[in-house]
Amino acid sequence: MRDDILLIDKPVGFSSFQIVRILKKRYQKVGHAGTLDPFASGLLIILIGRATKQFTAMQTRDKEYSGEMVLGRSTDTYDISGTWKQESCRVEDFTLDTLNEIGTRFTGEIEQIPPRFSALKVGGKKMYELSRKGTSVLARRRRVFVHSFTLTAINERMVRFNAVVGKGVYIRSLAHDFGISLHCGATLVSLRRTRIGEYDVSQAKKIGDLL
Repeated sequence: MRDDILLIDKPVGFSSFQIVRILKKRYQKVGHAGTLDPFASGLLIILIGRATKQFTAMQTRDKEYSGEMVLGRSTDTYDISGTWKQESCRVEDFTLDTLNEIGTRFTGEIEQIPPRFSALKVGGKKMYELSRKGTSVLARRRRVFVHSFTLTAINERMVRFNAVVGKGVYIRSLAHDFGISLHCGATLVSLRRTRIGEYDVSQAKKIGDLL
């Protein structure tokens, strides 16, 4: 398997870089197509050998996610790994129909600011590295495309959703911006990537099968 595309079902707790580092013990040239944060799980596409040349093409494929967010809370990272901030929120005022009506504002071509705790580079430095040092940094607002953003269930403050997005969309920012539109805040609690283009997580191997 010197030149291949390997599908991994990444578990929670591993970074994408850690998975690549594990596989580099077996293969000389290894890369991945699309980062998953450590708290997220799901499909991670590993490119081996000459298949790494497909990186750019892989980046343009649509991605599908399922996840949960909590209403009435926000963090500096836009997910549960950050510092919590309590906000006011009357969740009893929201129905699933109401949430989906608001959710339509976040479909199609939208403007989004990536989280400041992200791997995007500003001045050659990764934003999360600058943010952890206390440096004030903000990524530029950019246009991205969200094919669908559907709220599927609500249980008190917890809301489940499915999303299909194009290149460059941060689901953390999507949840954060959705919370702002509700005037009460929202934070991403769990996230699972189920598809990238024609590749589905059901086709993926567990990391334990590769060790």
